[in-house]
Amino acid sequence: MTDTTQPLLKVRDLTVTFGKGRHAVSAVAGVSFDVFEGETLGLVGESGCGKSTTGKALMKIVPPSSGTIELEGIDITSQKGRALRNARTRMQMIFQDPISSLNPRRRVKDIVAEPLDCWKTVSGAERDALISDLLNKVGIDPAVYGNRYARQFSGGQCQRISIARSLAMRPKMLICDEMVSALDVSVQAQILNLLEDLKHEYGLTLLFIAHDLAVVKNVSDRVAVMYLGKICEIGPSDVLYEAPAHPYTEFLLGAALEADPESPVHGEVLEGEPPSPMNPPSGCRFRTRCPFAQEKCASEEPEPREVAPGHQVACHFPLTSRSK
Repeated sequence: MTDTTQPLLKVRDLTVTFGKGRHAVSAVAGVSFDVFEGETLGLVGESGCGKSTTGKALMKIVPPSSGTIELEGIDITSQKGRALRNARTRMQMIFQDPISSLNPRRRVKDIVAEPLDCWKTVSGAERDALISDLLNKVGIDPAVYGNRYARQFSGGQCQRISIARSLAMRPKMLICDEMVSALDVSVQAQILNLLEDLKHEYGLTLLFIAHDLAVVKNVSDRVAVMYLGKICEIGPSDVLYEAPAHPYTEFLLGAALEADPESPVHGEVLEGEPPSPMNPPSGCRFRTRCPFAQEKCASEEPEPREVAPGHQVACHFPLTSRSK
């Protein structure tokens, strides 16, 4: 059951900048959001919007330039060494490329056991039993495949192994970074169903990063939409898809392919390329592509505001106000 009182993960004004001076690239520019215990928050946007960098910054794989990250009420932003390693046991990450994220020179059972061996939480028969249980949970027979190398498996099988490894330390939260984008559609469904089952069994909280809007809608309780390093809209999944408040969200939905030819289409398809993050537009970053932009959009950066319960949008002229 989702705890809506105290967020498990609290992110405030997170920024990630690569380079310095005129060569600086603002990949994440002041992102703030909460993830509540037991929920799945989807994070979507165009390629290059900063969603994967956000996920890596939460794990401090990429160091944040500023802002705060609180996990279970503890600020991990400035943590280093053992304190940071300990925090990472409670928040694990599953990467986009399932094959390259696993060591091709190690056996599957050793890959899954690595977190346990590093922390020495269990040993002997208990360790072996836990490894076998994790592999069985993700559909990999440890007796048949445990001694094989990661390079001998398909992408879908490697992603199953990655999931098993991420669960070894019984984390509270998983960050899933485009975890099904490299897989066939049929395999995607299998992995997503497996993830949903494991979420309930282990009491997991998920940050699901993806560009496939249909996938995000099906797995997420809430969805956050990113554009050029900023979150422009966040709200309940069904509400956001049925009545988007930000023009970019509507264009993004309009660009998504629908299997049903009778399904409604959201507006027109967005044209043009996003501006360079090295030189983002003043005010609203979306204004250079927005057909509704006015002078205020160039002079003032829009702040997130609530347009419905739990539904926030960073836009001076949201679609909800124009429809009234």
